[in-house]
This record gives sequence, structure tokens and C-alpha cells, in this order.
Amino acid sequence: MISVLALWIAVCGVCGFYYRRVLRYLRYFQQEEYNDKRFVDWLRRHRAFDRRGTVVCLGMAIGTALIQSVAGSLPALLGWLLGSGVLIWSAWREEDPRSTGKITLKITQRARRIWWLSCGLFAIATLLVSTPFFLPGLRSYASVFWLCLIPLIQATPLLLIAANRLLAPHERRVQKGFRDEAVALLGKVHPLVIGITGSYGKTSTKVVLATFMETAGPIFWPPGSINTEMGIVREIREHLKPGHRFAIIEMGAYGIGSIRKLCALTPPQAAIITCVGAMHLERFGSPEAIFQAKSELAQALPEDGLLVCNGDDPGARRVAAKYPKRQTYLYGFNPDDTELACWMSDLVVSATGTQFILHWQGQTYPGATPLLGKPMLSNMLAAFTLACALGAHPAALLAAARNLRPAAHRLEVRPQGATLMIDDTYNSNPVGFAEALDILKQVPGGRKRLVTPGMVELGAIQESENRRLAELAATICDQVVVVGDTNAKALLEGLRAGGASPEQIRHFAHREQARAFLDETVESGDVILWENDLPDLYEDQPRF
Repeated sequence: MISVLALWIAVCGVCGFYYRRVLRYLRYFQQEEYNDKRFVDWLRRHRAFDRRGTVVCLGMAIGTALIQSVAGSLPALLGWLLGSGVLIWSAWREEDPRSTGKITLKITQRARRIWWLSCGLFAIATLLVSTPFFLPGLRSYASVFWLCLIPLIQATPLLLIAANRLLAPHERRVQKGFRDEAVALLGKVHPLVIGITGSYGKTSTKVVLATFMETAGPIFWPPGSINTEMGIVREIREHLKPGHRFAIIEMGAYGIGSIRKLCALTPPQAAIITCVGAMHLERFGSPEAIFQAKSELAQALPEDGLLVCNGDDPGARRVAAKYPKRQTYLYGFNPDDTELACWMSDLVVSATGTQFILHWQGQTYPGATPLLGKPMLSNMLAAFTLACALGAHPAALLAAARNLRPAAHRLEVRPQGATLMIDDTYNSNPVGFAEALDILKQVPGGRKRLVTPGMVELGAIQESENRRLAELAATICDQVVVVGDTNAKALLEGLRAGGASPEQIRHFAHREQARAFLDETVESGDVILWENDLPDLYEDQPRF
């Protein structure tokens, strides 16, 4: 009877270990948007296989077998109890992903269902493995029991995938119900829907456009970087109200067909395409696939719709040429290369912002804004062009431009003690990285310092682009701090090729180490550019 109780305690201990351990895997699964293939690719890339649980089980198996061969059956009983205790102790010593990491685990209803179902699957599998050991003849074989558990513990991420797939029909039903509610509400309120997409610049353009359009009437726009179907559905259900005249919808693409689905949810009458570039090339596979995905917004517009495209970007120009609408406008900085309806010239940059001359349909307007960098100014041009096309007065928009602020972590310039910080950590791409370096060069100050983990999701060009931008940084920066190992090789090679001395280069495994180094070596007048901040999926090297 005592041995049976001990075995039950061991089974509960193993399940307790799984209950805590699976949360860590669930955080990464959630960051991969519950995409099975991407999650498996992450597991392989980081070799994120269980070590701690496997070592405990293997140690208990070997230790119990050796001692039992000498001391008889008592060590088997102790093996059930000690092994379960060690597993629980090791699991509860681990970090809690619900409160640690750059991106914490969000226990949404979906995450909770996947978590609990995977725990149920593990408990069933553990009971099946344990059943033979309840027989009197096998009850003393604790060492074999622990060996049998190793494959189960290693299968933890696979059980998450299995739970996700088993729940998929239910998730589709739930999402369809929410989606139908959103569609009905959108039809009832009937705002003019403005879609925004592009390889980068979507969120900043949305924020600027919302600011510009405020004088025209109440506006609905999902905050932050909400640009997925269910994220937009949730915002519509919770925040779209009668009286909203405009709905500004940021549309992200995770593959061909993503934007088509969003346009079916929120049929646009006007659209902005900021660029069709190399961001997420790793996800799409080819530049042509990116073009097809981004052009779905223009295709969804009615023939009498309004299309605004970046005239400086070849991909966006191609969209405008292939899918023109009754009103199609191009904006940019190079009127000599492309016929632009709206363009900007005579830029004067300072630490407090940019002065410029804006040209719109044959008229010129002097203006100023706290925004810095051509990518941010390009986003403002996009919003200005569309707002004017919808009837806004240029003078009113330029007045609003004086109070614009960049979206969080997108080329924000702010004093930090005796230094000036340029925060461009939201994400990074080759165009934005180069422009951020140019701002770093132009802003007056003392030492120019760069902190970056480099750029990701660029597919086959990721290494070469990181090397190229690092080489450029070496000609501008007094010091460069490389963070993490994802792009370290390419960045360090580029810095050396650009002429940076060993004293000018630092390399740290984690962002907090880099921050501590900067705090220790800060000098009055330093200008520090923080370019990109990789999520845990890239920077973290988890140990399970």
C-alpha cells in the first residue's frame, strides 16, 4: 500500500513538473502566433530540448538501479518519492514566463485552453506509462519508470502542438462568432474605412493620419501595432461606436491572403501603401510574394476608391501602376524621378525636429515637425496626402504636424540625464537603419554611440545587409555595442571592414549587460542610438 501511494506521488510530481515547464514553451509558441511550423523551426534552431527533467529522470533511474542492487527494495520506494520531489523543486525554481522576459506570456482564453489541454494529454500519457508499475511484480522497478518518462518530458512542445490542433475547430467557431459580430457592427456604424499596409511604417502612418483626421470627425483606430484579424476584430467589438466617421485599419501580412482576409473584414474605400520592401523576406520567401501580399489592399479598393502610394519605393510605385484607382496619388522626396502629387524639400534637421517645405498640387507650404528621419517624414507625407485628398486643408494639417510625436520606440529622441537617446527599438530594416544612422550623425552632441542586435527576418540577404550597415556605422559612430549572437558575426565583420578599432567595439550577450556598460562609461553629451531590440525568440537562448 505504501509503495502504491509513493508511485501516485511520483505521478503527481511528474505532472507538476510538466504543469510549470510547459508554460515556458507556451510563451514561445504564443510569440510564434501558435504557428506549428514556425514553432518547430524555433525549437530546432535553438535546440530547445529538455535537459533538466531528462537529467533528473536519468539520474534517478541510474541511482535507484545501483542502490537497489545492493540494498534491496527500499530504494525503489525512495526513488518514487525523491525523483518526484527533485522534479517539482527544479520546475518551481525556473522563471515564470508570465512575469519575466521582454514579451511575457499572456494567459488569454486561447492560451489557457491550450495549456490545460496539453496538461491533460500529458497526465493521460503519464498514467498510461505508469499503469504497469502498479502491478505487484513491477512495483519495485522505479528505475524503469524514470527511464520511460524521458520521452514524455521531451515531447512537451509536441503536446502543445497537439493541443492546439485539437482545439482548432473550437477556435475557428469562436473566432467566427466574434468576427460576425464585428462585421455586423461595422456595417451598422458604416465609417469610411482607410486601410494602411507596407513592409514598414504602417503604425507610424496610422498614428499621424489619426491625428490629422481628428478635425474631420470621430475616428476609430486600433492602438499600437494591432494589425491581425482577431486583434482588429476585438478592437471593433470593444471600441467602435456609432458616430465614428472614419476607421483607420493597419493591415499586417503574414503570407499571401492575409490582407485579403482583412479587407473582407473591413472593406476599404481608401488606402495607403508605405512600401513593398525586404522586411519579413524570410517569412514570405521571395520579393514577388511580398508584392503579391501587399498589393491585395489596392486590389480590394473599389474602382472609384482612393489609393496613396510611396513614389520613392519601386514596389509601391508598381502597385499604383498595376492597380490604379480613380484617385491615385504618389508622395515622396524625389519629384525629378517620379511624378509626385505631394513631396518635401529643403529639410533642416536639429535635435528638436525637422523644418521643411511641402509641395502639394502646385502649392508650397513651409512647415515644421518634431519628427526626425526620412522614414518618419515619409509616413507624414502619406498621411498628409490622403487627408488632403479627403478634403482636409493643408494649413490645418501643417499646424497639427507641429505637435506630432513619433509612435513609441520609433525614432524617439529624448534627453536621458546628461545624454541624448534616440530610441528606434521597435524594429529595424535596411532603410530605417541607414536613416537612423544619418540622424545620429546630424544630431549635435559629443560621442556618437550605437547599440544594436542587427536586423532579422531578411532571409538570404540578412547577413549581407547587417554587414553593410555595420560598415556604414563604423564611419559614423565613436563606439558600437553589438547585442546578442543572432547577427554578431556579420556586424563585427562589417565594423572591422569599416575601420572601427577594437576599442570602439563591444559585444554583449544580453541587452541588460549592454545597458550596464553604457551606464558605467557614460559621458556628458553622449548621443546614443538604440537600433532595434530583438524579441526573446531571437535574442534569448533558453535552457530547459
